Formats: sequence, structure tokens, C-alpha cells
Amino acid sequence: MVDRCVVDARARHRCHRTGALMRMWVRTEASTRIGLGHFMRCFAIAEEARHHEIEVVFLLNEAPDAAIARLQSIGAKWRWMETRIGSPENAAAIKTVVPKGDVLLLDSYAFDADSYDRLSADYYLAVMDDLAEVCPLKAHLIVNAAGSAVDLPYAEIAPDATLCLGPDYAQIRREFRRHYPAPRRPHICIMFGGSDPKGLTAICAEALLESAPAMDIRLIVGPANANVDALRQLCAKRAGLKLYLSPDNVAEVLTGAELVVTAAGGSVGEIAAMNLAALVMVVVDNQVAALKSSPFPVLDARKGWPTDFALTIEALMGDADMRREIAARAHGLIDGKGCERIIKAIRSHG
Repeated sequence: MVDRCVVDARARHRCHRTGALMRMWVRTEASTRIGLGHFMRCFAIAEEARHHEIEVVFLLNEAPDAAIARLQSIGAKWRWMETRIGSPENAAAIKTVVPKGDVLLLDSYAFDADSYDRLSADYYLAVMDDLAEVCPLKAHLIVNAAGSAVDLPYAEIAPDATLCLGPDYAQIRREFRRHYPAPRRPHICIMFGGSDPKGLTAICAEALLESAPAMDIRLIVGPANANVDALRQLCAKRAGLKLYLSPDNVAEVLTGAELVVTAAGGSVGEIAAMNLAALVMVVVDNQVAALKSSPFPVLDARKGWPTDFALTIEALMGDADMRREIAARAHGLIDGKGCERIIKAIRSHG
């Protein structure tokens, strides 16, 4: 039974005595339809908050088992919300649950200017933003870890906010900063997020079997993927293919990869922090900024599988020095300490 209760009074007093934040609340999404991308980047921040003994409570409309397991692993809590995220009713519901003055972290494309305005007066409002399209964006702190974020008009749309912009603030979980034993055989990893609604994992695996037939291929698949049975069948038919369904430690599976093929998103920073080479696929419109700002080579898969995928794989796999240079350049941008910097910025607000 999941404990949905909020932190008790004794925990609040402890936080006041030590000077730590009393509590951080996180309003975001986690579902099969939307995926776990927003949840996972908030989780990375929550993990760091818990490391600093900050109490964390997630406010969720849906809570897949994998999301709950992650929250339990760091001692975070969650509370079920009935209201639609981003709606006026949602802001009112938050105010009935979250005490004034607490930290509130928001991460959803459903939030608009009115949502931020309603909540910023009562809370220290931290916002995960990707596009700088909401105007005005009334928040106390804004996080956008994209390489192009520094060029976006945050100074105009959020003039009073503390800005955490660029790769220094990439949300990297602690597992990606540890070292693991190298595998015996070289491999390529495929990772298209928690749900992969377009079914690109199988398409990519088939393409790699033709382009790099001598390599082992690891398929890292999230809990919300609807094509798990088909992927199991594919792996049973093809030697060298192995499925990793919701692995406890993604970084351990990635360790030693000659190349990682991944969708644009949080995984890009994780791969960079591990000093691995990657080929990034833009699969939806909100990832388009990666075409210009990604530290890795990028292909556009929004309108179908890229026709130049095979040639790109051939070039990358045929040049180990180039892969090492790509990995080193990306690692130089993303050191894995982004969540530390975000928590420091939040704690410094007073």
C-alpha cells in the first residue's frame, strides 16, 4: 500500500531547525499516453532534493507502478489529483493541498500563463520549460537545459525569475555518475523513452541488424511501451538482440556501448554524462530544438524513418576515433551535476 500522506509535523520542525527546505511539491504527468519524460526529469531533481534531506511529494493524476517504485526508492511520496493538469480547477486543488510558501515544481505543456499567475503568488514556483512560448511566464525559477535555451527570450517573458539555462542544468540521475564493470562484448543500445508511442524501437533494431550485423544490440524499453510482446518475439528470432524491460539501473545496461541510438530528451544528457557516443532522433515537434543544440549527431524522424540512417550508422561505426571525440565533446558540456545546481538555486531563495 503506497503511503500517500504528507510529511508530518515532526519532519517540518526538523527541516526548520536544520535550515533545509521544508518540502518540495511536484506537479507533473506520468502516463502511458504521455509517457514518463516529464516525470523522469522531475524525479532526477527530486532524487537530489532527497539527498539533501528535503521532503518531496508528487501530485499526479496517474501513477504507473514504475513511477511509484522510483518514488519509493528515494523516500518520496505522492498524492493523487483528480483535476486536469493546467486547468483553473487544478490550481485551486493545489492550493487546498500545498501550504503557502512551499516550493512547487511544475512540469507540463498544459500549464499556461494563467496557471503560473494563479500559483506564483502563494508558492516559490519553479518551472520546467522547453519552448519559452508562455508569455508572461510568472515564476521564481525557470529550468531549461537545452543548449539553445540561453538564446530564448526568458529575460523578456520572465524578467524576475532566476534562470537555470543550458547544459549545466541537465537533469541527470545519480546512477549515471557511477562506474560499472565493462561488458565482455561490444554493443549498441537503443532507447526511445518510457512509452515509445511510434514503435521506433523495433524499426531501429531492424535497421541496425542490417547496418551493424556484427554488433550485439540492447533494447532498453520503458514500462509504458505497448509493443513489449512484439519486441520479445523479435529478440527470440534474432541472435544478438536482447530486451531490457524497465531495468533497475539503465546506466549499467548502457555501460560500454559503442553507440546509443536515442530519442531527443533527457536521455541525451544521461548518455553525455556517461561519456558515451549517441545518435539522437527527433521524433516529435517539441524536440525540434535538438536539431540545432544537441551535442550529438541528430536525425529527424518526425515524418518517418530517416533515409540516411544506414549511412549515418556506417560512418559512426566505422570510425572509433570520431565516436570518442563526439562522446568527449558532449561530456564536456554535461558533467552530470545539473540537479545539484538546480537544488542549490532553489535553496538559495531564502
